[in-house]
Amino acid sequence: MSFLSKIYNFKKSLETPFETMNNIYISKEAILNNYEVFKKLNPTWSIFPVLKSNAYGHWIKEVAKILKSVKLDYIVADSYFEALKIHEVNSTPVLLIWYTLPINLKNIDFTKVSLVVYDLVTIQELADIWRKVKVHLKIDTWMHRQWIYYEELPKFIEIIKASPNIVLEWVCTHFADSDSTINSYSLFQVWEFQKSVVFLKSRWFKLKYIHSNNSAWATKNFCQTTCNSMRLGISLYWVNPLEKNDESYNKLSNLKLALTFESILIQIKQIRAWDKVSYNWTFEAKEDMIIWIVPVGYYEALSRKLSNNYSYNYLGYSLPIIWRICMNLTVIDLTWINIKVWDKVEIISTKASNNIYELASKSETITYECFTRLAESIRRKVI
Repeated sequence: MSFLSKIYNFKKSLETPFETMNNIYISKEAILNNYEVFKKLNPTWSIFPVLKSNAYGHWIKEVAKILKSVKLDYIVADSYFEALKIHEVNSTPVLLIWYTLPINLKNIDFTKVSLVVYDLVTIQELADIWRKVKVHLKIDTWMHRQWIYYEELPKFIEIIKASPNIVLEWVCTHFADSDSTINSYSLFQVWEFQKSVVFLKSRWFKLKYIHSNNSAWATKNFCQTTCNSMRLGISLYWVNPLEKNDESYNKLSNLKLALTFESILIQIKQIRAWDKVSYNWTFEAKEDMIIWIVPVGYYEALSRKLSNNYSYNYLGYSLPIIWRICMNLTVIDLTWINIKVWDKVEIISTKASNNIYELASKSETITYECFTRLAESIRRKVI
């Protein structure tokens, strides 16, 4: 952290923070519990928590602070910008798993950052800048996104062997259907990945880390004889990525929700029978009602598909959204419950009516998207 950053952070620590209407709470206990669930499943493996995409919407610096109490070999991030954020609060080395523009490589401090390499342009640029760097080759086992085909490996090996500044530290891949109950394609990918590992070892590379496993695949105990490490992504934050009929599903029954999202009630309105509400009048009251305004909309987190199709929670009571979701507002029906201005309501909780699985299902998307959709302007607090 630079001297100016330290002065800025000290100045901020003296300020009295504004009270906010919307707050996301991150559970330290849950994050550490979820890490331990996977450590018990794979006790000899190195586990690399994934904090990319703002720690799946949980706030990268806050989660990095929580992980200071765990001895880690690596934290995974997407970009150098994310690595700098992590290193403000946690000194663990960071693996940059996403693509880095070769023109930017000369500006990176590689003393505590390692790099996944996808193309020959990057590996040649690293050779030319002649600074020690640990690289990680990611093999395309026919998922056909980015990464290196098996047939291309000899070209990469040639450059690495001719460049003493480049250390090949690991090899890894990613699976296409590890969260499905039928994994025939992933098992084929395992075979393709093992072929690459054998090839690299035959060229006298001593690979410190070999991994293909994400949260789903590590739960199924595949690749145990080949791998010695894993990336812990979505399940660090509570989500079980497996389908409920998967035979490994119950292995993750002890995961805990790491994020709750609360808002408040800011205004009460009385409407009469046949009154219409908000844009395009998508809701019409069939009787006299009391409605409340909540300052959460599609900017903060919610898909418009949740209009008339999702509920908030208040002390165990389900509070249905009754109109079209706006940019920063929703309306809920509270005719039947005694509640006051500024009382808190839960937007995302552990309750069946509005947990992250329900939010994803009714948004017609996946839990990953719902987490990462949470606006960065919402204050995060570690509890």
